[in-house]
Amino acid sequence: MNKKIFLCLFHIPVWIIALLIAYFFSSDDVPAGNSAYIFLSTISFSIWFLLPFYTFYSYLIPAFLDKGKNKKFWLYTILFVVFLMPAINLILFHATNIAPLSISESISIKGLTSWAGSIGGTIFCGGLGSLYRFTMDWFNHLQVRKDFENVKLQSELEVLKSKLNPHLLFNTLNNIDTLIQINPEKASLALSKLSNLLRYVVYETESEKVSIFQEIEIILQYIDLENMRLSRPDSVEFHHSVEKEIFVPPMMFLPFIENGYKHSDLNLPNQNLAISISLRGKELLFRCINSINEKKQNHDRKGVGIALVKKRLDLLYPKTHELNIDQTNNEYRVHLKINLPND
Repeated sequence: MNKKIFLCLFHIPVWIIALLIAYFFSSDDVPAGNSAYIFLSTISFSIWFLLPFYTFYSYLIPAFLDKGKNKKFWLYTILFVVFLMPAINLILFHATNIAPLSISESISIKGLTSWAGSIGGTIFCGGLGSLYRFTMDWFNHLQVRKDFENVKLQSELEVLKSKLNPHLLFNTLNNIDTLIQINPEKASLALSKLSNLLRYVVYETESEKVSIFQEIEIILQYIDLENMRLSRPDSVEFHHSVEKEIFVPPMMFLPFIENGYKHSDLNLPNQNLAISISLRGKELLFRCINSINEKKQNHDRKGVGIALVKKRLDLLYPKTHELNIDQTNNEYRVHLKINLPND
């Protein structure tokens, strides 16, 4: 909602209350034959209500109290409440012939009572104005904080991606370096696949979300790169059953797959890596299960990419995803479920 429209709607109850209170006081004891009394009285009482309200709301609170000028705030508040507003009311009611007081009555008990009543009413109306001001400042603070958090989250996502992508490419380049010495033809093919991977990293990750088919294709490219150095490429299985196009954050699943390669030795018997992506209604399901090689686990760094993905999931899918990671002595299991938003 537009902020100006919201402010207008926010003040409508104030005007309604002011007019109702003014009309209530005006309709009580209407002089006979004075048809304009209710109108003039309603206007006078409305001013009596709204003037202190907006003096505190628009001037005293923002100009002094919000800026830490507490002494000036209380000085001007006392002057306005005790002296200025009662004098304005006296002049206003006398000019409109609403309960006018003569000079002698103004300095009598009746005048003091009227003065005290004006002070009490000003405190009440000014208090409501102050309450409205504090409420508005609170809402503004929430909005500023929300905007700040959105900017912070967006910046943090960019930092996460910048940390994640070089980490992935670093391992891939190491694999190609090994292939150059063993099999130059495979290394050339690997460089071509790496070119596709680089293109994806440079251009597609600029988008907040990409097609799931693009993500699956880049996973296939990465698996091909990793499998070129394996003597048992059939130890890796990748199944995907997504027929409907959906959009997901780029490179969300690759760190888990990379972790599966890193902490297993798929050239050894009984070492396997199983990956699957499927769509069940509005639920996107990802599974990655890999064997654990104790020697590699003891020497490799753990949890860098995974921690980043957890952070991204918390930022992008708060309370709409479930990530379960279980580790035994010889197996590492990742189950991720994302509840996709409605289109």
